[in-house]
Order: sequence, then structure tokens, then C-alpha cells
Amino acid sequence: MIIGVGIDVVAIARIRKAMERNPRFIERILTERERQTLLTPERVAGRWAAKEALAKAIPRLNNWHDVEVMNGPHGEPLVTLADHLRLEPDVSLHVSISHESGYAAAVAIVERL
Repeated sequence: MIIGVGIDVVAIARIRKAMERNPRFIERILTERERQTLLTPERVAGRWAAKEALAKAIPRLNNWHDVEVMNGPHGEPLVTLADHLRLEPDVSLHVSISHESGYAAAVAIVERL
């Protein structure tokens, strides 16, 4: 049963401008591990969209560093939540990120098994 869903779309140009104008923008929204990956505007926009989608699916999420979005072995997004947001053992989290024509989009689904 689906118990939470969130979606977000962001213009990559908006993220590019934020990265250029404010060097602390990256530190504010990405965890230390996320910052150790390739930080193109496209990738950062995808992470932003994923975190926004997750915040809509998990309303308790109120800090960008409460969630970390890394890539799995096949490029799939792998999400780690802060300990205080840990989901119950019978709850799973699904996230997908996509890029197209200057936009990044993400969807998050919280499912009780």
C-alpha cells in the first residue's frame, strides 16, 4: 500500500545560477558524501528534485542533510535517511530521477509492504 508520494521538477538553469552566485549553496543542500561526487548542475538539480520529492512523501523531512541521495552500481538513486527519520521495517522507499530538455524531475514513493 502506498503511504506517501512526492514529485518535483526543477529547471537546471536555476540550479546552475544558484551554484554560480552562492558557493555555499552546495554545502547547504548536499551532504558531505554527496559533495564528493561529480557536481554538474544537472546532477545537483537531480539531487535537489529528489530531496524535494522526498520531503513531500515524508513530511518529517525538514533538513536537506536528513536525506542523502547517492548512485547505486547501475546509476540508480540510493537514498539514506537520517536516523531520526528511519522508516519502519515493513516500509520501503522508491526514488527515480530523470533529466530532459533543461529540467530535472524526481518522484518518491513510500510503500508499506
